[in-house]
Order: sequence, then C-alpha cells, then structure tokens
Amino acid sequence: MPRIKVLLLLVLLFNFNALAQKAYEHKTLQHKNFTAPTIDLDYPINMENIKAIGMGNTQIALGKTFNAMMYNPAFLGRKQTSVEAFGIHASLPPDTYDAAFFLMDNMDEFTEAISLNTIWDGVNAFFADGATIQQRLTALNQIQEGMDFTIDLASEVIGHSENPEVHGITILPSTSIQYGHWGFSLYGFGHSAFMVQQSPTLEALLKIDIPTNMEHPLEAAKVVTQMLGTLATVVVGGGESFSNEVFPVAFYLSYIDLIGSVGYGFNFKENWLVGANLKVVNRRFITDRVAVDNYDEILSKVWENLQSDITCVTCDIGGLYQSPFGTSIGVSLQNIIPLQTIEKKIYTEFRLPVRMYYGPAPNAPSDTVLYTFSQGIKVERALKLEVPLIVNAGISHPITKDWDIAVDWLDIAEQDSRYNRMRERLCVGTEYRLRLLNDLLMLSFRIGLADERMTGGLGLNITRFFQLDGAYAYDRFVNSYSYYCQLKLGW
Repeated sequence: MPRIKVLLLLVLLFNFNALAQKAYEHKTLQHKNFTAPTIDLDYPINMENIKAIGMGNTQIALGKTFNAMMYNPAFLGRKQTSVEAFGIHASLPPDTYDAAFFLMDNMDEFTEAISLNTIWDGVNAFFADGATIQQRLTALNQIQEGMDFTIDLASEVIGHSENPEVHGITILPSTSIQYGHWGFSLYGFGHSAFMVQQSPTLEALLKIDIPTNMEHPLEAAKVVTQMLGTLATVVVGGGESFSNEVFPVAFYLSYIDLIGSVGYGFNFKENWLVGANLKVVNRRFITDRVAVDNYDEILSKVWENLQSDITCVTCDIGGLYQSPFGTSIGVSLQNIIPLQTIEKKIYTEFRLPVRMYYGPAPNAPSDTVLYTFSQGIKVERALKLEVPLIVNAGISHPITKDWDIAVDWLDIAEQDSRYNRMRERLCVGTEYRLRLLNDLLMLSFRIGLADERMTGGLGLNITRFFQLDGAYAYDRFVNSYSYYCQLKLGW
C-alpha cells in the first residue's frame, strides 16, 4: 500500500471525533442528461385462452373445445353455433403481490428513512471519539442491520439493477359467438405493471463489502469511510434527513386494448379450410413515476389516468389442412396490417456519487476532511408499445376422441422481441378430457411446454354452459410464473 494511503488511514483511525462532527464537504458537479435504451412492450393483441395456456399455448391446429378464431381464423370453416356469453381471464403472478405487499409493509422506510438513519448512526458510532474495538464492531453490526432492508428490497422487488423486475397483472374480459361460418369476438386486455429501480446511492452501498470483525482495522475504517462518502452526497441538514434522490424510483405503466373482431371461414376445397379476421383496436397507454409516499398504493395507481391514444384496424388470415388420419396442420398470420406504434417517455433525476478524497479543511488547513462529489443526472427513457406481425404454424393429432397432442412453432418471422432463441418459440401440449354423467360433466387435464418451461392446467365444464379453467405457466409480461384463471358462461 502506498505510504500516503497508510498515513491517511492512520489519520482516519485516530481522528474519529473529527469525522463524527461532520468532517466532510460535499459538492455537486454540473448536471448531465442521459438517454437510456428504449424498452419495447410488444405484446400481441390476440386473445389467449386459459385452456390453451395450460397445454403450452398450442392451438394453431387444434381449436376443439372453444372458439379459437383468434388463434387461427381458419377454424371458422368448421360450421357450428356456439356462444361464449361472458368470459373473464386473469393472470395473477405471486411475485407481483409479494412485491406490492413488501412495499406496503415497509412504507416507513420510504417516508422516514429508518434503515438509512441506522446506517448513518452506525457510521458516526464507528468514528466516535474514544470508541473501543468492541464498540466499533457493534457499529459495523449496526451498519449491516441498516443494509438488510436495501438487500431485501433488491431481492424481493427490484431484481438485478441492469434488468429490473417487472411486476404486473392482466385482466381480460371477453365474449364471442360463432354462427355458421361467421365469428364475432369482443374482448379487452387490461395490463398494469410497475418496476422499481434502485437509486445510484443505494446501488453504491450494496457494492460495499462490510466486514464482520475488526481483525483488519485499517480495512474496516476504509470501508466505513466509503459509506460515509456515499451517504454524504444525499444527506440534508447535517444528517437530520436524506434527499428523496436516495430512494428507489418506481415507475408504473398501464395499457388497455379494446378489440372487436369479425371473421369468416370456409372450405377452400376438400380437407382445406381458410379464414380471416378483421380487427378494430383501440389502445390506451400511460406511464409515469410513482411518488415515494404512494408506494403502498402502487397497484391502484397504475389504473389511473388512462388516455385514449389510437384506434386502428388490422387483420389475420389462416389456413388449416385436415388429413384423413385426423392430423391437422395449421398456419396463421396475425396483425398483417401494421398498427401505429405508441411511444411514451419518462424522466428520472438521480444524484450519482462519483468520487471522494481527503484534503485540508477549507477554514482550517491543518485539519483533514473528506471531500465528496456527486453528479446530477437526468435520465430519459422511452417505452414503445408495438404490435408485430406474428406468423405461427402448428400440427395436432387426436390420439383418441378425448386425447389430443399438439406442437406449435410461434413467431416464425422472428418479429416478436420477447423471444430470443428458436427453442423459445416451440410449444408442445396435450389435453385429456374425462366425460362423466352422460357428458353433463367434463374434466380436462392439460400439460405442456412453452417458453422452455412447463405448463399445467385443469378444466371443469358443466353442460358446456359453465366453464372454469385454471393454469400455471410462465407469463412473459412479468417474466415470472403466474396463476391463470378463467370463467366462461355460454353454450
């Protein structure tokens, strides 16, 4: 270690009282603007049925037990009359509620900065005049105790700082009718999400390795000095409070799609079906910051202030070949007419600790103080809501009358940025139906593979009028597993 550093650490160790009496000076450097990478929110507007999700979301060539015109309009070529008078579909990720409850249960951390004050008190106790080795060890434990909340916040809510977790829920009401070869569908997507981003100050604190003993006092002093310099950039009033810039920043986004669709299918020739859907789409999208004192209401905040942005038209086409052996092969092209991209921007201001050093005090050159510098940064981030062209293909085969298997290849044209690898686009699923009481009651058991992850589902049909389905599968909207439930009334 260079001699000057040893001398500075010795000064640090033997001048605890000076440091405890605010022996630091803080300066903020010139403000800078920064543009963060755009976040793409390309989420297909096509309705996904819980029955399909449970079996790996495979329906491009199947479409037996529900009106699957939104997966492949060629299914309308199978003449029938069916009504799904009312349906409600919800995705409820457990991680989202855990994150929301964590924020709600720890509101005092954001309004009173309890943990930060614990850390600050521990730093001052470490440098207190006349402190013994045991007292400094107690101060280190106090600092670690204060850091526990920041560590829990990162693991329970934020995730990795470079790729924060997105938490959200989805609600989808729907109704659909097929009469002959005509199909009509009206449904809406209600997506709401929030993301919490760690502040640079807390991020810097997390990177500091706090010692658990005083075996190396110089190293321990160096670490605590680093924490002092980091916190000094956000201290207000000489340690009485902290700037809001120290707290994590929460963003919310909500978008609602209202879609009305009319479709028609017919027999192109023997064993061949073709069909098309015309869709009218109204999209509403908003994103903004959530104030610190509203973190406990973060899920309700994301539904507020929705504004209508665009109304546009697109269409789907599909084809289906049914072999004499029961095997079906299907292809669908969804969202052929491009929809207008919606872009929103959000702005965040941070104070980033950039450097620190020891030097003579301004008014007492014989004294040594710690100089800290922070950089004010304003971050602009754009969020784009897109609807890409989706080309899908699938194959299905009935093992028995009530047992089907299916394989789908999604997004063949690779326009959906949610998928990164070929194997993520392959879906496999099967469904077995158990009929009871002369077909008055039907139980369905489903299992599949989608997004390289297992899916599962159960279904209960009572005289086809009442349908209750559930699934457990990976939800790309929030990048975590979610419980899905669906209730439908129809015939």
